[in-house]
Amino acid sequence: MAIDYKNQPKVDFAVFPNKYAKTDRHPAEVGKIEFTREFMKVMVDEVREGRMPILKVAMWNRVSKAGAPYKNFRLELEHKREDAPVQKTEEKKDDGLDLPF
Repeated sequence: MAIDYKNQPKVDFAVFPNKYAKTDRHPAEVGKIEFTREFMKVMVDEVREGRMPILKVAMWNRVSKAGAPYKNFRLELEHKREDAPVQKTEEKKDDGLDLPF
């Protein structure tokens, strides 16, 4: 069964340069993540089924309408792919060669 990626819950968020950073001990970039109820429900369902939810992250460099550079991120839950069915191949004939494959 194929996974419908368009309908999977996603969380988008942005990270901007920290204009309040005064030393190298301050974070260079900051942002907020707002998790939707749907996204959290899917994560909780994973835990209830005994699986550790794993998040995939993607990042794009963007420029705001005001000209400020920022990074746009997307979080998605990683889904385990079902193993593809194994296709039977015809048995190889013994040609007298002792090859490991």
